[in-house]
Amino acid sequence: MRSLAGRRQRQRRRTRGQSLVETLAGFMILIPLGLVAVNIITMISCSRNNSEWAEQAARAAAKRLDGASAEKAAENAINLCTLNNVITNVVVESVEYDLGQGQVTVTTLMDVKLPVPFPGWSTVQFHNASAQPIVATPAPI
Repeated sequence: MRSLAGRRQRQRRRTRGQSLVETLAGFMILIPLGLVAVNIITMISCSRNNSEWAEQAARAAAKRLDGASAEKAAENAINLCTLNNVITNVVVESVEYDLGQGQVTVTTLMDVKLPVPFPGWSTVQFHNASAQPIVATPAPI
């Protein structure tokens, strides 16, 4: 009887130890995947913000009569954007005011600091361009 009870006890210890090792191995895989998922969600959100802000800047530039005032309006629109701990900087990279095509294209550059930095991967830059029709063109005479 003692040997049967002893075998059962050893078997339970082995099973508990095996479960602990499997759980730790699972966490070693799941935790990094979760952290990468946080970074990916942050990048998707910031990319969307950059797209919306580029569109707002292009709309502001499209209401101007010339390229210089369009560039100033785009920069003013970007300066109104609210930065946070993740989005460290947003600037107007270029403004193409083309009366021939009747559109203005604004390109923005956004610097994003990832919430979970990995070696060699702590910041990301997003570029976005938005084109809007120029609505401030005077009518031909």
